[in-house]
Amino acid sequence: MRRNGLIVVVGAGPAGLAASSRLARAGCPHVVLERGRVGSSWRTQRWDSFRLNTPRWANRVPGKFLDGPRDSFVTAGALVAAFERLAARLPVVEGVEVFSARQSGVRWRVDTSRGPLLADSVVVASGFQNVPRRPGYASALPSEITQLHAADYRRPDELEDGVLVVGGGQSGVQIADDLIDAGKRVYVATSRVGRLPRRYRGRDSYEWLRDNGQLDLPRHEADPATIAATPPQVGGGRSLSYQHLASRGATLLGRAVGLDGYRLELASDLGENVRFADEAAANFRAAWDKRAQLLHGAAEPDPADEPAPHLYDAPGPAALDLRGSAISTVIWATGFTPSTGWLPVDALDGRHRPQLPGLHVIGAPWVTHRSSANLYGMATDAESLASVITRVPAIAA
Repeated sequence: MRRNGLIVVVGAGPAGLAASSRLARAGCPHVVLERGRVGSSWRTQRWDSFRLNTPRWANRVPGKFLDGPRDSFVTAGALVAAFERLAARLPVVEGVEVFSARQSGVRWRVDTSRGPLLADSVVVASGFQNVPRRPGYASALPSEITQLHAADYRRPDELEDGVLVVGGGQSGVQIADDLIDAGKRVYVATSRVGRLPRRYRGRDSYEWLRDNGQLDLPRHEADPATIAATPPQVGGGRSLSYQHLASRGATLLGRAVGLDGYRLELASDLGENVRFADEAAANFRAAWDKRAQLLHGAAEPDPADEPAPHLYDAPGPAALDLRGSAISTVIWATGFTPSTGWLPVDALDGRHRPQLPGLHVIGAPWVTHRSSANLYGMATDAESLASVITRVPAIAA
């Protein structure tokens, strides 16, 4: 039976908009509360040259509201404009901060900057990758060296020469690539991250992932290592790899593990990190070959995706002298944490799954499947969420 009480969706990023769109389609009374503006993190935490890693067709949120050719990789600005077009059709209220949400009998009391609300259900869509995270030793960095989180980086011309990028995930390799394009001298402290080839046998990797069932892999069928893995290195429109950055002038290092004055301490895992990324890329290609059966043409050369076995035995230096290497800036590409401090401490488990009745989550990694945290999979989870809340069958996305 359909519920008639108010549903409060907290957050007007893509997850919150996806949830609202499906709830509206189901005729469910609800409101979306956003402390800033629609798509806030996409406005404030992306650099100028940023492009989405997913082709336009794969961005099912915001879907038809996103302009551009089907296979294009759009800018953050274009995505925000699409969010705004979608939000204009939905009950979104900007500039409302949620201070807390707690159970009140069989309902939820949501305390906001505009007063309290009572709700039958609360949907957590406030973001699970939007609070910048830095390592504990970052505070020990000498004060004359500028430090930024990846969320604060905007453009190379704002930085002096000699930049250390700490972290080898998507943001790390993309920012390093942007700096090299501008002629900056760049060091990259690598980490254990896989690599996704951008194209293979004439098709984009996301087409292979979709057709091979990898985008929709259910959580219960995935092994723990897959669930725990950092999203693979990839760029909007091209492959990115450690060895490609090195070929363009970057100095590769092992994982950063600590600071002692001007001495950045490094793990001896540079070669292992390069090998891990190469093996992940090879595994992707092998999985796609099983489906391709050579019907999609020969594998075209991709210098950025070529394995680098000559680096596999390289431990890298034990430390980097920041002053001796004339490092002016450190960019911490070390990830984000959730924006869920307004919830009771026991509201979510370690995998961000709700533990209290009337509480729902959307936009967190692996809520139901591999793509739960991206613009492709949020649409699927929004359908499921609306079905559960309204007690009506889900409809096709």
